[in-house]
Amino acid sequence: MKKDYPNICHSFDIWHGTKNLGKKIMSIEQESNKKELLPWTKDIMNHFWHAAQVSDTYETFIGIWFGLLHHVTDEHEWILSYSDNGINACQHGPLTEERTKGWLKKDSPAHIALRHVVMDKRRLNQIHYYLNCRSTAELENFQNLILVYASKRYSYGPPTYRARNRLAALDHNGHLERETKINKDGSVRYQRSFNKKSGIWSVHELKEDKTYNYIQSLVEKIVRRRLDDEEGMSGNVVLEADDPRRISKTLARIPPPPTAQLVKERKSRFEDPDKTLDYSWDS
Repeated sequence: MKKDYPNICHSFDIWHGTKNLGKKIMSIEQESNKKELLPWTKDIMNHFWHAAQVSDTYETFIGIWFGLLHHVTDEHEWILSYSDNGINACQHGPLTEERTKGWLKKDSPAHIALRHVVMDKRRLNQIHYYLNCRSTAELENFQNLILVYASKRYSYGPPTYRARNRLAALDHNGHLERETKINKDGSVRYQRSFNKKSGIWSVHELKEDKTYNYIQSLVEKIVRRRLDDEEGMSGNVVLEADDPRRISKTLARIPPPPTAQLVKERKSRFEDPDKTLDYSWDS
């Protein structure tokens, strides 16, 4: 890709990169002397995302990312920068006294394990693919919405499948700019969710309910088109030029044999034990 398309900016999905980082940290937390890393899992993942989001160069990313090793030990300034950007302090504001998360002891087993993860050469060699902070989350959300209208459990003809995809697109576009739900006191309403694997609670904003305002107009146009159709539903169906059924009626690589032949072979196979068993009765 880099050789054939040098002018295209290639990126990795920041969400998957952050998720893989979280899996690595959680695997370390299973060891008894490193469990104090557990409360920091979400913060480490967020810091990786933040570093990729605000960094334009590899050097800037390193300066911010490596600072995590100091922050978790309650050290928020250090003497030398890890790169030429001169970053030698945390970028956050004043810490509150209400925090309950314990600090890691410097050079403790948990801190050393975290250092290996943060400075992992394989991950650092891929950092330039994350600097654009691109994510396919919105596309994946749309794909999940398509499955609501066109479930994989059922088969659809090409026109039906196309129509269901368009309904999903109308649903997506019609509710893209929904407002966040507000409580009576004016605060934003949140929904809690628990991750069994990480053992961490998280929250997300609740959006206003969908209205489907476009449905009434859509139904009216469908009915009007049917009423104006002089041919009716009894007319012959003509396949479109790009309909894949023009190529083959099925997805099989070989044409199907007659049904009667398949039934005959099925009956003979069950009537003859030698065709159904792969072992000998004499053994």
